[in-house]
Amino acid sequence: MRIWYEFRRNILTAMLLAIGTVLTTGTSFSLSMPKLMPFLGAAVIYPLYLLLIARRCYNQAMLWVLWWAICQSLAVAGATVLAPERATEVVLNGAIYTEDMFHWIRTGEGSEGSLQLFLPLHLREYALFSLLSLVTLGSAALILGTYLLNYMNFYVGQLVYQSSNPWLAALVGWPPWSILRVVGYIATGLALTALALNLGHYFSRKFPQLDEVQAGEWFSPGLSRRSTLKFPHQYFLVGLGFLLGDLLVKATLAPIWQQLLQIALIGTLK
Repeated sequence: MRIWYEFRRNILTAMLLAIGTVLTTGTSFSLSMPKLMPFLGAAVIYPLYLLLIARRCYNQAMLWVLWWAICQSLAVAGATVLAPERATEVVLNGAIYTEDMFHWIRTGEGSEGSLQLFLPLHLREYALFSLLSLVTLGSAALILGTYLLNYMNFYVGQLVYQSSNPWLAALVGWPPWSILRVVGYIATGLALTALALNLGHYFSRKFPQLDEVQAGEWFSPGLSRRSTLKFPHQYFLVGLGFLLGDLLVKATLAPIWQQLLQIALIGTLK
């Protein structure tokens, strides 16, 4: 009986997150408010994310953010394919990033294929994301992550829309190193958000006891009053490992992937 209840709960949660990403993406496109889009997207997952971290349900938090990222990606990429001109107006940095990526696909030139160019950018973004995770309980970090995710999926949508082989473009549009990076960011953000909660509780007994939040039986039982949130360092190490894998895989596979993308975009190799 308990298993059936948890199954239904998870199905409902998955549906709500999926619907939420569709609604927030549609709202952003309808209102044509670019600066609002990352905030709306992050708002879909943040309450659940923070509550699960506060209750030490780290695995659940990790999985639900991954599911949200998939739904957000499909929503933005799909909206870009259906309304490419409106997407150009709405998705921040989308057109600039896509132009750079298409130039790299056609010529092999650009930061995507150069370790010396993309490494400093990745390090700056990761440092900023980590800092925001720590000082804003993950909220601003999720907004930044949504912003990065959105313009990546704008590019994927444009690639599918403009390519001579849309199915191949959809298959290879997200390179493996970018997937590793998303997982690495999520694991890092989770660990640092938990650390921020723990530090807040440690330095001030008046800090809200988020692990005592009552949500009926929707989530696992709360923790005792004496418990504190520990730093889940294993997730931080996982995050670093995935980000290191991102750099290594990108440096190794970028030339090969560029050729696959070129075939998808223009139908042949130059």
